[in-house]
Amino acid sequence: MGASGGAARPIIPILKATGLLNQSGVPTELYSQFQTESGRPAAALQALRNGYGEIFRRNQYAHRADEATLIDVIVAITGLPKKEGIVRYVLATFQAFQETAKSAREDAASSTQTIDTAQTDEAPARVEEKSGLRGTAGLQLAYNINVVLPETTNVEVYNAIFRSLKANLLT
Repeated sequence: MGASGGAARPIIPILKATGLLNQSGVPTELYSQFQTESGRPAAALQALRNGYGEIFRRNQYAHRADEATLIDVIVAITGLPKKEGIVRYVLATFQAFQETAKSAREDAASSTQTIDTAQTDEAPARVEEKSGLRGTAGLQLAYNINVVLPETTNVEVYNAIFRSLKANLLT
């Protein structure tokens, strides 16, 4: 897909959540449709509906919504402040699909993806478990945390850091 290095890592969970890849990482029929010029808009719209179900439950025309409306919906779902980086990341990912889905015909898009529904139905629960988020049914967030450890020979410093991480991030 043209992405390389560490920046490509978040793409795979997104493609799984949107139904373009199954849980094994194998491209689905929706991905095949996305690869064709004529099928790309409808596939992008269906991918949006698969991956961002909660946004579409709150606004059935989210694929046509402007940025301010989308931010309001994302903030309402996540409970995060508008300026939070995660809100911007979710918005940017949504808008990447939204741009491609703009020319999709609504009637065609709603009937195209009945293929692989078992695989796409599994995706939200699995991604939700992995990300540690609860109550965000159709909205999946992926995040990476980098910890820069100090140079020390005292193992208690590392133990304290990891105890703190466990207590504050994994609960």
